[in-house]
Amino acid sequence: MARGELKKLSSLFDKYKERLVAPEGSVIDAFVEVVRDLFEFEVNRDKIRYNPTTKTLSIVGMGILRSEVKKREQEVFDHLRGRLGDKSAPKHII
Repeated sequence: MARGELKKLSSLFDKYKERLVAPEGSVIDAFVEVVRDLFEFEVNRDKIRYNPTTKTLSIVGMGILRSEVKKREQEVFDHLRGRLGDKSAPKHII
């Protein structure tokens, strides 16, 4: 880049987007939002668990919601990847 040229503001954060991983709370919040958007159902954050090492989301209790999420699992993953990025998105839902 030549001296005096302007950079896009979004390009300043590219290296951080590639390296940083979303914290556990952010993944849970994103999942709650996706469930609200796709299923029009409010989920309490206390009913969701996330294990960052295995990238697994768990729905505690709420068997009906769990079965609906499993039916549309790929769609849920697509929305989570869009909100969190490939690196931070969960890989499994149980």
